[in-house]
Amino acid sequence: MSAILAIDTASEWFAVGVDRGGEPEVAVAEAIRTHTTGLLTAIEALLRGERPAGIIVVTGPGSYAGLRVGIATAQGLSLATGAPLYGVRTFEAVVLAAGDRGETVTAVHPAGRGEFGLQRWAGGKPAGDIVLSSELPAGELLAGEGAGAMGGIEIGPRERATAVLRRLAPAARQGRLETGAEPYYLREPAITISRRQRAAG
Repeated sequence: MSAILAIDTASEWFAVGVDRGGEPEVAVAEAIRTHTTGLLTAIEALLRGERPAGIIVVTGPGSYAGLRVGIATAQGLSLATGAPLYGVRTFEAVVLAAGDRGETVTAVHPAGRGEFGLQRWAGGKPAGDIVLSSELPAGELLAGEGAGAMGGIEIGPRERATAVLRRLAPAARQGRLETGAEPYYLREPAITISRRQRAAG
């Protein structure tokens, strides 16, 4: 059975997984912010020399640097192996992991600076725009990172990667997903022009 690879670097911990037609095999980073040093090693260990038949990468929102590493790695592997590349938004992965509960779910993800990205979903589809907020809404079913502290469903990178493989790997294997992986950021990256560039300008 052909392997489908999933890469999720939207959080401080990354997760990678492989689906070969059975229960997905998922590995999570042992330490935070090790995307640049540990991601390829984890992928190599899971694939065990096998070429993936498809690659699914979480495209955000999430950590700016983490997403860049994950998406660039997925693009490089796709180019090297010829495997088609598919992108999935973080909130969709959260909702897939939360399961069909027959009610509106507000997907949440940390956005830094004490804020969260939020998006309401109903019936497995977005029911509102993505917004930034410093507070999680009360009285709503929350799912995602940080939701557990508010009585919601705590969903981290392991759960997202597992759900993406369980729900999307069959469609990826059959080529029924839209190809491409464009990053989605909640705000512009906090990158400034260097002093040397400012002086030269």
